[in-house]
Amino acid sequence: MRALARLWCCLPAVLIAAGGPAIADNARTSPENLTYHGTPQRTGWYDNEAILTPAAIRSENFGLLWESAPLGSAGATPPRLFAAPLYVTGLEVPGMGEGTRGLDVVFAAGATGFVAAINASPAGELPAGATLWQRRLLDRPCGNGTRGILSTPVIDRSLSRIYIAGCDESRAWHVHALDLASGGSLDGWPLDLSAEAVNRPGINANGSNRFPSGVAMLQRGALNLSADGRWLFVAFGGEPISGWMLSVDTRLPGVAGAFSITARTEEGVGGLWASGGPAIDSDGDLYIASGSSFINALEGMGNEGVYPDSDGNWSQSIVRLAVDAGGGFRLAGSYSPFNYCQAGGQDIDLGSGTPILVDLPPGASLNTALLVHGGSKQGNAYLLDRKQMPGSLVRRQPCATDPVRGASADTSLLAPDARPAFGTRGPLNVFGPYSDRIGMGDFAKSRTTPAYLHAASGRHLVYLTGTAKAAEESSESVAPGLARVEIIVNPDLPPFLRLDAIQPELILQNPASPVVTSLNRRDAVVWVLDVNVPRSASLYGEDPPQPVLYAVDALSMELLWRSAPGQLYPSGKYNEPLVTDGRVFVGTDRIQAFGLGASAEHPGRKAARLPGGRDVLPPGDYSRRNAAETEAPAAGAGSAGIDAARGSALYEARCAACHDQDRADVPSRREMTGLEAAAIVEILVLGSMQGHVLGLDADEIDAVAHWLATGGHTITPP
Repeated sequence: MRALARLWCCLPAVLIAAGGPAIADNARTSPENLTYHGTPQRTGWYDNEAILTPAAIRSENFGLLWESAPLGSAGATPPRLFAAPLYVTGLEVPGMGEGTRGLDVVFAAGATGFVAAINASPAGELPAGATLWQRRLLDRPCGNGTRGILSTPVIDRSLSRIYIAGCDESRAWHVHALDLASGGSLDGWPLDLSAEAVNRPGINANGSNRFPSGVAMLQRGALNLSADGRWLFVAFGGEPISGWMLSVDTRLPGVAGAFSITARTEEGVGGLWASGGPAIDSDGDLYIASGSSFINALEGMGNEGVYPDSDGNWSQSIVRLAVDAGGGFRLAGSYSPFNYCQAGGQDIDLGSGTPILVDLPPGASLNTALLVHGGSKQGNAYLLDRKQMPGSLVRRQPCATDPVRGASADTSLLAPDARPAFGTRGPLNVFGPYSDRIGMGDFAKSRTTPAYLHAASGRHLVYLTGTAKAAEESSESVAPGLARVEIIVNPDLPPFLRLDAIQPELILQNPASPVVTSLNRRDAVVWVLDVNVPRSASLYGEDPPQPVLYAVDALSMELLWRSAPGQLYPSGKYNEPLVTDGRVFVGTDRIQAFGLGASAEHPGRKAARLPGGRDVLPPGDYSRRNAAETEAPAAGAGSAGIDAARGSALYEARCAACHDQDRADVPSRREMTGLEAAAIVEILVLGSMQGHVLGLDADEIDAVAHWLATGGHTITPP
């Protein structure tokens, strides 16, 4: 059992359209939430919350209001929401009965491939929490329902449609466009995001790289839309495959443009992994951070595994992509930290989070069009002038070890004083201890997108979530898990970042991105959802983890409220809460709503019926599945029909690099030998090893599991 536990914990391989929300002073001011983090710029600031003040949240009147039914399962795999909820108001949904005109609706998308529209406010006889419609988009969701839909969709309000990207074993990657009111598919959709569509001449703007076939990548980055709604942007990460950004024509459905993070197919680095996807500024330019390679790090390639001497390789970098009139991309700016080689060589991704775009008031500083990045595995925060990005458009600078000396010194906007992590000027290390050696898997410090607040006092504040560690070689999380950084401005000087405050109580395990609510820049609250287990822990099984929601006063950093133990159902990862209209909507395996007016007991979980007797999925009751229902899809009965030679070959290709090495954090082949095949399948399909089996079908996974379970001896094919 020790080997089984360690195998679970192995390090894993792996805007808005016309009619959208008003954006003022970097904030979302409309109650509608149509995209991840509230704005195309990904600022995570909602400056329209009049009800949920710090004083109101402290009251005993704040709590759980209602729950929807869970989304659908995929066979034995229960639903999990990795995608954040979205929200519209005044939606006309036909057939809902008297008193139901103009509904408030929450949209949820689950990893099992289901998308649902949930009624958010009581209307006539229609209760809050009732499911208005639910669609199963994927017949065979990837990962047996653990990777069907991972990214947050995006809504075009002017056209009343929602775009969703999904992964189906039979069709690979595709994008759906659904009508908001009915959930019906629109003409010309779904659109396959296939190798054939992307590898056409003139599509990729960076070299000769080829988009892979099948389901070899992950699409976790939230979707984003151009301001006119014409171009839909979809980000991919792979292993060992480079990252890709695609633009999709929403009017004449098709792939319009692509940008591979590396110019050569064989340089498999630079995945676009972050849950936030790309940020878009008012000029229509995209900004995204890229990562490194887990496999290259395990193979000990070091600096060579980052390919520092290759033209057109933008791994471990932040890039700015301009979009032309036909949806094609052009590299318009780049930034690579001074230590991109050392960090990238150890899979300490820069691209584990998404940058946010902040526009300072005119004259506030010498640089006012800013980019803040604070989601790196290294726990660092970076500040850039996004319109004057300092890197080359041909090749990254040579590797360096010093942030301020030499031609390869760090070129971000640095503070004038020394940083403790370096003993000299350099980027701001927020979640420590700083390390260039250790930071992958459960040792990573952050994988999130910051949130911005321009406070009533005039201060420019940025909130970051992460996991400081007890020591450099420790994966134990300690405080702080939430920190506040200030953008220091002076009309005559460039701006810089300064660590301003921390929340001393919160020890987070694998938090989602923070969001900030306020009203006219006052009464600000920071909301954080923590999955409550380390990154490598499984979200499935008989006793899955249950997340915790926190509310913190944005100015005093006082903990105002936390959800009760077990109050939230099991959820996915990187799933931020949605706060609007005095309610907090949390995606778990369903939608759960919190707000004022909660009673001591949870409101009754009654089955709801639409007027006219038509059933809707009821708010509430979803009993925990028993062990027989939650276990992973079983491997083939016995070993009959299992191809041992195939299992051996797949192990050598996929697993040996880790498990045949003497690593304290990875179980050896000998330790795994003799485990039950079904248990190994569960780990590969539902656990932390999912990234290693991307592209394998069920028979191939069975072959590896049975080969290990029955001895794991090398077999020479006849």
